[in-house]
Amino acid sequence: MRLAILADIHANLPALEAVLRDVAGRGVEGVLHLGDLVGYGPHPDAVVARVREQQIGGVVGNYDLAVCHPDAREGAQQYLRPDLSEEGWRTYCWTRERVGAATREVLATLPAQLRIEEGERVFLFTHGSPERPNEYLRPETPEPRLQELFEGSGADVLVVGHTHLPQAREVGSRLLLNPGSVGNPKDGDPRASYLILDTDRGLTVEHMRVEFAVETVGAERVDSAFPAQQGEALRRGRGV
Repeated sequence: MRLAILADIHANLPALEAVLRDVAGRGVEGVLHLGDLVGYGPHPDAVVARVREQQIGGVVGNYDLAVCHPDAREGAQQYLRPDLSEEGWRTYCWTRERVGAATREVLATLPAQLRIEEGERVFLFTHGSPERPNEYLRPETPEPRLQELFEGSGADVLVVGHTHLPQAREVGSRLLLNPGSVGNPKDGDPRASYLILDTDRGLTVEHMRVEFAVETVGAERVDSAFPAQQGEALRRGRGV
């Protein structure tokens, strides 16, 4: 199989469109997303509609779950963070107020995990960790914790999002992958990030970067009543 893996689109339609154009020339057999379709960006309904139109399957993210929670405060505490900043709270409320019924319906149907077995390998796709959608598996996450997650999930290759940081890390004989973020990168590179996973000749992984209208989207964030820090964070590729 040859798959394009997208994560953390975060309501950034220009970034998504740029990535889809790039993917179209890569000879992939399919596209999967790892959740967090909404949040931080100004186009939540349009992004979800585009993903649905393209029939891109995927899993639910922690921000998606928070937005769908019937109570805003409880949703933030359960799936985002109990100490959410004032800027983060305003952004979250903006998203909740503008997400339509059709978008909520799509988000509510997304599974927590997708599992693909190919030969003797088990590929597990999830947003955070296999145990919690809001658990960060960062480059500095201790190896014993990762080994625990691999053992518990039965995965040989674990593909996650949530950190917004591209990653390819060997954990013994297993592999942890993160495509980085399409719509809200946090590694200092403002370009959209995604991953191509190819098992046609063994197992190869390629992280891709794609230019999009960063300045335009950053300005639109602020014009849409997001905190000013949101626009600057996108331009710096540092997230918020």
